[in-house]
Amino acid sequence: MNENIDRRMWSTTARGFSEFIGDLHHKGIYSSSVRALEKTFKDKGIYPARDFANRCKLAHPDVFFTFYSEENFVDIQEIVWRTFDFVAQLLKTRRPDLQEVDLEPMIADEIRLWVYFMFIDQNARDIRQELDILPLLLDGCRAHFVLGELPLTRTWCCYEIALFNQRCATQDEQLLRSFIAPSQNIYFGWEQAETSEAEDKLFIQDRISKNFPNGFDGFNRVMNQANGTAVLSLTERSPFYTPAAIDALGEAAEYWYSRMSSK
Repeated sequence: MNENIDRRMWSTTARGFSEFIGDLHHKGIYSSSVRALEKTFKDKGIYPARDFANRCKLAHPDVFFTFYSEENFVDIQEIVWRTFDFVAQLLKTRRPDLQEVDLEPMIADEIRLWVYFMFIDQNARDIRQELDILPLLLDGCRAHFVLGELPLTRTWCCYEIALFNQRCATQDEQLLRSFIAPSQNIYFGWEQAETSEAEDKLFIQDRISKNFPNGFDGFNRVMNQANGTAVLSLTERSPFYTPAAIDALGEAAEYWYSRMSSK
């Protein structure tokens, strides 16, 4: 692999991610929260994108997963597979001609994903500077999934949601393209949003104020749509996905299948 390519922009696949989890197990790193995993990486000097480069793709990710660091990293692996199976079923709904086609190769090896604990170096001098890659990363992804019950209360997670849905910042229509897990723990305003490090909140606040469309007015407009999506999944007693999210994911699934077929 070309060492000059920024590893923060690399990706992995569902199979590569599972193999990476297996590699960690063989090294004695077992199921834990992502936060505990990050500490292990820091203590042991591990940077997955360098030390497990064989599980990575030197290519921009297709899918970005947002989650709170208290989530279990093994559970995230399982969610990735279920998510990509959902992608395959959506594709078959759109393409009846593919009903009998085995889409397992697309699920396992074609769709490229990004999770921060693989591609952000926990041993970097300035993690906030490492994460300054987020706007570029999210701008290039075709799908975004927000996992767990607490992301809408966490500053980094809210920032990722907003970056992926910037066009919602200037329009009133329900254009949110993220898939938000059902939750009653919603965004109640920037003052109430939580972070583990006070400096992180100031860093993100500065980025929103200077670079986000319409500043915090635009940011809050995005988060209001995210709130509605999360709560509707509970009140409707079934997952709620915006038409914009379904359409974007359907188009992405068509693209991923075409990309795989052309190899």
